[in-house]
Amino acid sequence: MREIVILGHIGPFTVTAYALCLMLGAALAVALTVLLGRKKPGADRSLNMCISAVLGAFLGGRLMYSLTMIEFILVDLGGPEFLLKPWEGGYNMFGAILGGLLGVVIYGRAAKICPLELMDLAAPGAALAIAFGRLGECFTSQGLGHYVENEALQMFPFAVPSVYEDWQLPVFFYEAVAALVVLIVCLKVLRGGRAGRTAEVFLALISLCQIMLESMRADEFIRFGFVKFNMLAGALVLGGVMGVSLFRCVKKQGWRGWNVIRTVLFAVGIVVVILIEFALDKSPIDNRLLYAVMAAVLAVMGVSILKEKKA
Repeated sequence: MREIVILGHIGPFTVTAYALCLMLGAALAVALTVLLGRKKPGADRSLNMCISAVLGAFLGGRLMYSLTMIEFILVDLGGPEFLLKPWEGGYNMFGAILGGLLGVVIYGRAAKICPLELMDLAAPGAALAIAFGRLGECFTSQGLGHYVENEALQMFPFAVPSVYEDWQLPVFFYEAVAALVVLIVCLKVLRGGRAGRTAEVFLALISLCQIMLESMRADEFIRFGFVKFNMLAGALVLGGVMGVSLFRCVKKQGWRGWNVIRTVLFAVGIVVVILIEFALDKSPIDNRLLYAVMAAVLAVMGVSILKEKKA
């Protein structure tokens, strides 16, 4: 792992390996989305939607990072001038996701196409773009997790050397793999089901993975005191998906058994994850066991969010 890798300069612009990864991911995401939407709503409309989504993702990711890291930007990154250097990084994944979804909704309203159907169409490409963005962290000093002291594990994919030659978990790689798995799941779900289902699956799975993997990070992640921002954002997105699902199901079925059970499971899961996160640094319990429990709890939460009983 190294500091940002600079490949060259084009006029006043700096070309970095990280920026190229982001651009490549966006280009492939657009190509995949246009391919999936070539019949409905059509290649032209799919491309226009992608333009709106990419612009929204760029602005949303940049804005969210700037708002949450304003003090760091002003003090350590040279002030407002940093905002004019997008190739140096400075994006938040959840800001990009929400900004991209807003771009899709705006286009859908303008083109008089069901926004939920467009969100479904955009979900696989979004997962692909996230995967490339995470892999791009390989060319920065970010995306690293806890230190790996066991020499037998000091090799990829268990560990990578940091800029200081310390062996650390390559969390960026795990996040990229998780995003590719989400991509595969979204492609499968996209083949059938109601409008909005693929988007729900995408948001839920990405958030669940991020909560788990963000907990492993030990780099310059965004945090407020003891609270890691991306874990909080993931929990809020999960709560939103859960709320929409519950509203839809309760409206049709009322508060039947499974709706009550899934609500309790979700609430208990949030509490348990919070307790585990605080215990990771203070408890004598092996962190590997704590992470295993966290993974199991998140899996149960995923079932409670996405499993809907038919009326």
